[in-house]
Amino acid sequence: MTTSFQRPSSPARVAASAAAAVVIVLFPGTTTADAAADHLPPGVVKLQDSEPCPPATLCLYRDYNNRGPAYGIGAGHHVDLRDLPMSGGVNGPTAADEVSSWVNNTNHLALLIDTDEETVRPLFPHQSLQEPPQTNDTVDIVRWV
Repeated sequence: MTTSFQRPSSPARVAASAAAAVVIVLFPGTTTADAAADHLPPGVVKLQDSEPCPPATLCLYRDYNNRGPAYGIGAGHHVDLRDLPMSGGVNGPTAADEVSSWVNNTNHLALLIDTDEETVRPLFPHQSLQEPPQTNDTVDIVRWV
């Protein structure tokens, strides 16, 4: 009968292994998209799919009728939609060129900018917008007045 001798692990090694096991147990379904959502631009929050737009927020939804993946932007925070991961889109992996409906629950004028066509459209305070076919999936940047 052979007996093997294992050298005791260092306390640091034991602690690191335990920490890794806790992370795996606590976050078993974490994906790259989840990690990207943790690093959103200032003033931006990820909403639950089809979640109603909170007060004092500009909300953007991938689909018509305020459905699908969504984000909320606080008034005054300029945002490049290419910095917002968005699954299921037809034009790429971000919110740029993917938004079909908007809700402006702020007291401020938002500007919806299409950098490809160099156009700017206003979205007035407390107004919603279902994108018409000619401008659907075209916004790249949100700015505030």
